[in-house]
Amino acid sequence: MIRTVLPCRPSLRLRLWLGALGLSVLTLSGAGLAVFGLTATERRAQEALAAQTRLEAWSSLSTRISEWMLSRMLQGGASTAGAGAIETALARLEALTAADVAAAPDEAEASRRAADIRHVARMKSFFGQMRALAPETPAGQAGIAFHLTHAPAVITSRIEHETRRRDLALKGLEALRRPLRFGMAAFAVAAPLLLLMLWRGTLRPLFDGLRRVAREAPNLSGAEGFAALDRHDELGLMFARMRQASRRIARRRARLERDLADLESLVEARTTELTAANSRLSAIDAARRRFFADVSHELRTPLTVIMGEAELGAMTADPDLRQSFHTITSRAERLFRRIEDLLRIARSESGELELSLRDVPLPEALEAARGDVAPLLSRASVTVSAEVPAGLRVRADPDWLRQIFAGIFENSVKFAGKDAQIRITAQTSEGRVRVQICDSGRGPKPPAEAPLFDRHIRSASPGVSGFGIGLALARWAAREFGGDLRRLALPEGFGLELELTAATEGKDGPYSAD
Repeated sequence: MIRTVLPCRPSLRLRLWLGALGLSVLTLSGAGLAVFGLTATERRAQEALAAQTRLEAWSSLSTRISEWMLSRMLQGGASTAGAGAIETALARLEALTAADVAAAPDEAEASRRAADIRHVARMKSFFGQMRALAPETPAGQAGIAFHLTHAPAVITSRIEHETRRRDLALKGLEALRRPLRFGMAAFAVAAPLLLLMLWRGTLRPLFDGLRRVAREAPNLSGAEGFAALDRHDELGLMFARMRQASRRIARRRARLERDLADLESLVEARTTELTAANSRLSAIDAARRRFFADVSHELRTPLTVIMGEAELGAMTADPDLRQSFHTITSRAERLFRRIEDLLRIARSESGELELSLRDVPLPEALEAARGDVAPLLSRASVTVSAEVPAGLRVRADPDWLRQIFAGIFENSVKFAGKDAQIRITAQTSEGRVRVQICDSGRGPKPPAEAPLFDRHIRSASPGVSGFGIGLALARWAAREFGGDLRRLALPEGFGLELELTAATEGKDGPYSAD
């Protein structure tokens, strides 16, 4: 069995960590070198400046002493001018020497610099002795000659000493500048090299892989799948897993397409079945409407003959017989309106309805509707009271308006229960008439979300029938009149509001003959 040995390469995470560590070390080293260089440069500069200051102080002291002694010799020892300047110069030298001792880097150097204080003390001793000698005496002249021999030698030696220290500090500063330049140059070269190595070894392959991921992303769920990547790190592992995910997605997509095809076939078959069933239902419904219209037409023909014969019979001289014929005529006309209602309902369902709008007396329409449903109201012991102005007229189709009120009355009989009361009020405002029909029955009230005006839902209780057109058809007719029919929110009972257009001109109503 042949085993392939894969090259051992550090992971992307390790390479990124190593690159970040290298950059951190390089940055910290550069910062440390800069801090060291600044500190060493500042220390040597301060040493050179302090040596130069002490050098100038010794030179100033030498000048002050020479001037004082010359003045003293010329004036025979009586002059004291310049003594204060010498004392100030000596005090300044003493302070500078003490500061130099305090700035020593170690104890050995501090001890060595402390020995320089004795030179300042020696000069103070020389100055004190010279001030005490009289230059006009032989002893004074000998003393002055001694001091003139030894004091300049001390000052000269200190000047030479401070000059050497200054030169050494300047040479150290110059010597420090060279390694600092070399170190900064090394860092200037190392930083780009490290960045280049990090770019070529880690960042560029990573970015190339990410660009390839973006390029291959559209193929994740495609038929060709996700391409492989010959890498043995996290990026290669990501490509391998994405390739596996691509294959799983492709398999699931194929299953989904098969399921979708099966679903489309099933939907097509069910659609065909529903189309056939709908065609059968349409044919049955058309036959029902034709039967409904034919029955209504067949009933209207003999009823017309009955009404004609009753009118002839009403011409008899016998008052009782004449009253009987009048009753037959009245009932026949009411039955005739029922038949016409059936025809209108059939025509409304087939779309063949035509409305005839005119000015209709509202009280007469209410009275005619109450007469149509009088048997239902009587059996349920439901009373109807109307508070409508006598001369109020509305713009509507008289037969359909009567049917709207009759349907609302039937609805109250179905739901209000025994001994209910129906109260009708009408108000006119800005050319609109709002008729409110409210019942006070204690029967079950339809819930607020009940589809009262849905034409395809019947809400009547079993066993309750009538010739009403239903609330859905009543709303449709009201809107055809230019108004509307809506439910009222009442705490008790049930109420509807019928909105109509007020009539603009008066005409005789269609109910005067009834």
